[in-house]
Amino acid sequence: MSFEKSPTTLPEQEGQSSSTPEGVKNQKRAAEQEIKKKIISNLSPENKNFFGKMSEEGVKIASQVYEGLYNTPGVNRIVGKLEIAYNQFWIDKHQQKAAKFKGKMDGLDLRIGALDESKKEIESFIKSLKSQNIPGAESLQIKLQNIDRQKAELLNEKDKKQSKFEAIDNKLKLYTNERDRVADKLIGHYEEKLRPMEAELERLQTFNNQIDLLAAAAEVKNKEFLNKLDDLKKRKDQIAETLHKTGMSEKKIRKSEAIKALKQIENILLDGQKRVRMEKENLAKRKAEINKRIARVDSKANPYRDKREEFIRIKKGRPIEIKVAPRQRSVDVKGGEEIRVHSIKVEVGIREVGNEERLRIADYLSRWNTFLKEIYKDKAEVIDTKDFLRETGLPKNSKLDFEDFKNILEKYLKYRKLPVNQFNQNIEKFFEQKIKTE
Repeated sequence: MSFEKSPTTLPEQEGQSSSTPEGVKNQKRAAEQEIKKKIISNLSPENKNFFGKMSEEGVKIASQVYEGLYNTPGVNRIVGKLEIAYNQFWIDKHQQKAAKFKGKMDGLDLRIGALDESKKEIESFIKSLKSQNIPGAESLQIKLQNIDRQKAELLNEKDKKQSKFEAIDNKLKLYTNERDRVADKLIGHYEEKLRPMEAELERLQTFNNQIDLLAAAAEVKNKEFLNKLDDLKKRKDQIAETLHKTGMSEKKIRKSEAIKALKQIENILLDGQKRVRMEKENLAKRKAEINKRIARVDSKANPYRDKREEFIRIKKGRPIEIKVAPRQRSVDVKGGEEIRVHSIKVEVGIREVGNEERLRIADYLSRWNTFLKEIYKDKAEVIDTKDFLRETGLPKNSKLDFEDFKNILEKYLKYRKLPVNQFNQNIEKFFEQKIKTE
């Protein structure tokens, strides 16, 4: 069937301007009739008959859905949304009918309950009469038979109502399942559209994580240069002070071989620090470019996410739960609700720990791996030292404080997509037991 939209012209009433309130109403009414004709022209004979019998409100709902989807690309999606509207229409109808029959059954239950109470009172009175050998118990027993007959009639009537209710309830579930099936199909369509974009976003995020790791490593290198420059300055000051005590002038001290040698070392360190600074600037530039690409791809993916979410929300519109007491029959109906497991995401945070002690990175990794093995034995998630040093670009003899080690290790785990539970649960204990106390 064709869903091509032909131009629609709205007739105006003769001698009446379309800008007047009455003219606007006439245009709207004509548009609704035009949409209804278009819908009917694309339906099968069976559905044409159904559509003709729909109430005005039902036709209005279907027409609005159809017109709103007319410009949506893809015939399957248009048909799918019309199917959802069709099934939702019958879900609402059957839900109203089910609630109506439930109300009638509740009324019968009240009458049955009143008969049961009367029966209990009469049975108690009969027992009392018999215990006192007072005549009249038999006439009361006949009264009980009459109550049982009335109760049976009410139960028969309730069974008929319940049978109709169960038939409607089953139809309600069938239409709900069919609506969900169509929604699932459309959700799958949009997920297929999103798959390459989500993969691209994941790839870009991996690059971002790698840059974060390299930036943390560059910061460690920068601190290393600063510490070495600070130590060098102290040595240079000590030598200058010693030479000054021997009576050497300031000019001669500056030209001394010792001071010149230290100056050369200082220049080498300053050059290294400059290279690290340029590396950090380059990493920041790359991160900014990747973030722009992430924003662009994410913006492109959002319309598909919104459409997918639209159908997920449709499925969330569940029919109301109408509980009905089981029938009073010799064989009970077995069954129960399906129990589902709902996962809860628990995020474990780590508080910041201050520390000034500086150790070689190789020592940190060795102690960390040993610490995990003491706790988890063969299940310890140890760090591959060679891979760590290769990915961070840090020499194994680089010295850093504990906060830097914790930061760079966390980013390494994130970049390598390694488990972080053992890290989150034990990093503070590691500091307290293996670093702070030594």
